[in-house]
Amino acid sequence: MSKRNGLRIDLSTVVILLILVNVPLWTLAFFTVGQVQSSIESKAADDFRAIAKKNAVTMNYAINHLVAQVAAVAIAPSVRDAVRKQNASYTSSAEQIQKRIGEIDKLWLTPQAKPYVDPVLANPGSQFLRQFVRVHSSIKRVTVTDRMGAVAAANLKTVDYDQADEAWWRDTYKDGVTGSVVIEDVTADLITKANSLHIAVPILEDGQDVVIGAIGAIVDISDLFPLVSGVKIGSTGETLLVKDDGTIIAGAELDEKQPRQISYFDDIRDALHSQTKPDFIIATAVGGLKKAVAYRDTGLSATYPALKWMIVVEQDYRETNAVVDSLARKLLLAVLGVLICITGLALYLSTHRGLQFTNIGEVGTEDARAKIARGGTV
Repeated sequence: MSKRNGLRIDLSTVVILLILVNVPLWTLAFFTVGQVQSSIESKAADDFRAIAKKNAVTMNYAINHLVAQVAAVAIAPSVRDAVRKQNASYTSSAEQIQKRIGEIDKLWLTPQAKPYVDPVLANPGSQFLRQFVRVHSSIKRVTVTDRMGAVAAANLKTVDYDQADEAWWRDTYKDGVTGSVVIEDVTADLITKANSLHIAVPILEDGQDVVIGAIGAIVDISDLFPLVSGVKIGSTGETLLVKDDGTIIAGAELDEKQPRQISYFDDIRDALHSQTKPDFIIATAVGGLKKAVAYRDTGLSATYPALKWMIVVEQDYRETNAVVDSLARKLLLAVLGVLICITGLALYLSTHRGLQFTNIGEVGTEDARAKIARGGTV
């Protein structure tokens, strides 16, 4: 009777085999996905930071350029002459001058103010201002005052004659020596209805640090917004211009009548006050929606305290991470397919324990021995 050796695979062997195959494969799969996710997130962070930096620099330059345009009015000869002439007309005491200005201010919007309004709007300074705003279309209204705050020139009739009670005038003129450029935060102008800044600059006497008057200009900045906001990034991302309280100044599909706030601004504020101060975070919006967010201060508040603006670049984290998700699905499916095949083979072998694997060499030896026993030769 011939002897045959059989290979038997029991359940414990199957379990050990599955463990040895599963652990390395799943470890490799998760490691690969983690590495790719880290790489993609790092690249997105760099791209978002670059966009935020570029837009912050752009907005900073644009605002300072507008200030330079308004400041050019302060050195226009016709404007300075109008201010000097009105200042020279004051010969009485400050109290009497202020009283007279107040009387004119009360009449300013009535027909009785014509003798006061017409000379102001007809002087060379006002004529220059009308030409100036035609060339610089973003500047809508320019008001020039004397050292007492009374209107000395304007491209349009102003709402009132006395500007000395306005915050912008007080901060610009101050004590007549330390006056400086002032910008009030963006607002909807009552007359033009446009998103505007109020830019005020002092008028200095030639060669002296003496403020002889002030200029206040209403500047429409709506045309600046497309430079730094509303740009779509993919299907869910965009760039925003926001205030330091999270109010959105400009963004895609922003309803100017109903300003909205960034729902995850608390996450940005927390990051700004943390020790590490990261400029890229994964924030949580309304409904638990994750957002990849980069942000950067425009730097304007250092010179103009009212302009506490920042650039925000955002995108749904699902879209930012879409490449990783797709790769993870494909990789995990591949690993799962391999494991199914191995598991199926192992289970098949374990359930067919009687399967014999014949050793061909031994079969040949037994046949030879049988032949010799019968008296034959091999």
